[in-house]
Amino acid sequence: MDSPTQKSSRNDSRMQHSVIDLSKRARQKLRSRQYEEAKDLFRAGLEIEAENPYLLSGMGDVCRETGDFPEAERCYKELLQVDGDNLFALRGLGDVFKKLNRHQEAIQLWEQYLALRPEDKHVMTRIADSYKMLQQYEQAERNYRHILGSAPRDRFALTGLADLYHRQGRDEEAIQTYEQVLRFDENELHILTIIGKLCWRVSDFEKAERYFRRALAVDPRNPYALYGLGNCFRWSREYEKALQVWRQILTFSEGTQALHTRMGDAYYNLGQMDAAEASYQRALTFGEDVFSLIALVCLAAERGDWEEAARFFRQVITDESEAANRIELLSKRFNRCELTKPMLDLYRYLIDSGRESTAITSILEDNIK
Repeated sequence: MDSPTQKSSRNDSRMQHSVIDLSKRARQKLRSRQYEEAKDLFRAGLEIEAENPYLLSGMGDVCRETGDFPEAERCYKELLQVDGDNLFALRGLGDVFKKLNRHQEAIQLWEQYLALRPEDKHVMTRIADSYKMLQQYEQAERNYRHILGSAPRDRFALTGLADLYHRQGRDEEAIQTYEQVLRFDENELHILTIIGKLCWRVSDFEKAERYFRRALAVDPRNPYALYGLGNCFRWSREYEKALQVWRQILTFSEGTQALHTRMGDAYYNLGQMDAAEASYQRALTFGEDVFSLIALVCLAAERGDWEEAARFFRQVITDESEAANRIELLSKRFNRCELTKPMLDLYRYLIDSGRESTAITSILEDNIK
């Protein structure tokens, strides 16, 4: 007959095997993204052995993956109380803090992790990303460059550095770095459209067009590439081509305010005034847009419809503190469209109506002079 000590030993052994089995099965469920099943198994194991490091880190991981950040934080912190240098907990809790925008705390944990595993470039990149989110750009760049010093083709570091340049308005450097990222996948749509927009921003319109066309070869319905390509045609004053491209966007979406304003300008430049007016009006359905309103003022004045022009003018000037700037924009539009006489006639009409304030009347008189 077994002694109480032998029975206890056998029970402990069975429980230990049970915990190991639960941990293995839970990890398999976690790897296959069966999160609820994994959580149930981790929980069952923790009921047997509450301070088991594998179960605590596993429960932290599954809670982090499912967005239960408070519970993930609790598990990782409990594990760090048992083992202050646990790599899984340091990395996992850092990831939780990053998700919660607690970037400074995340950096502290990851730096502790790197003190134990200094070659982990994924964690180095996380640190650089968090410095970037904290707008500590010099620190972020230094960290990205440290990674690239030993791994010049590290995709994550290159992408992070390109995005950093993009955020800082360092457009040429961003283009060059994004082009290095593109070597990993020449058809990466997101990067193609970003480079196209950046090339447009630095006035390299031919290169912008090439990148937008490459993006459309991957996805012919990509709205960003279609909009960008239309802008390239607009720049070269090929307005009909621009409209043909932009109209494709409207076959699968309602477009954007900027799109309808640009389409209005293109129709106007082609002399299609009714279509231009309809596009400007459509732009206003998305909310106030001073450029569409100014265009509608000019269209109405060009037709000699002074009451309509005055109505749109008053929608442009809703705040007297902005009146001088907005009337200057309006005058520039009139002059650009070679509508000096309609502009002067409208300003005189507004003054003679007696409906404008003394301040606005004074600005209009100055513009007439």
